[in-house]
Amino acid sequence: MANSALPPELPIVGVSACLYKAETPKPYHAVDDKYLRAVATSSNTMPLIIPALPDLLDIPRLVSKLDGIMLTGSASNVHPERYKTTPSAEAEPYDEMRDQTTFALIREAISQEVPLLAICRGFQELNVALGGSLFPQVKNIAGRMDHSSPDTNDMDIDYGPNHSITLNQQGRLYEILKKDDAEVNSLHYQAVKDLGEGLIADAIAKDGTIEAISMPDQKSFILGVQWHPEYKAIENSTSKAIFSAFGKAVANRMR
Repeated sequence: MANSALPPELPIVGVSACLYKAETPKPYHAVDDKYLRAVATSSNTMPLIIPALPDLLDIPRLVSKLDGIMLTGSASNVHPERYKTTPSAEAEPYDEMRDQTTFALIREAISQEVPLLAICRGFQELNVALGGSLFPQVKNIAGRMDHSSPDTNDMDIDYGPNHSITLNQQGRLYEILKKDDAEVNSLHYQAVKDLGEGLIADAIAKDGTIEAISMPDQKSFILGVQWHPEYKAIENSTSKAIFSAFGKAVANRMR
């Protein structure tokens, strides 16, 4: 007799997509495979891609149906006008449809207490959505190092360990990792300048760059990281711990 048992019900995590239109006559919404695989395997969830269609989505209703939200990295940046800065070439390219979508997702995630994991661009979106600001090019700030990708086209090198971070013992990341420091990759050229309302710096690089943020007064799971834990998430102990903690929060939300 065939096994009629149904597979266990998995929590649903909404994953932000980017709108790609500059180099094609057919715009498309897309998410890197590594984000979807990481949250599916390391968080034990079912990912659902959220298109950058802010004018067509009922975001409050959508968020109410989700068990968690993950904001991804991107080649594009948050538009400078969102943090009261004049647009410049060093802050390009932009994806304003994504901005509108993710900022609404962030507000609703906080309001409805839906777990939120924000990665790279998502980390910057979380900060700006709460009133914070960004440096368009962190390497141009005196005393800061170049945090951008080596761009070797070898994923193991580009996403390999790049520098250390020091954890804040009052932050959520310390609660997850239970250690004072960690090694992370680095593929960004923008960085947090001023923290948004309610956020604290969970981790800082040796040059003073904020690498992780959380909201200690928020009941639900809110964590943003500037690096890319989604790359080989199962193999990297720091990444695995982050996605596992997110997965537990998402499962609790589903229950």
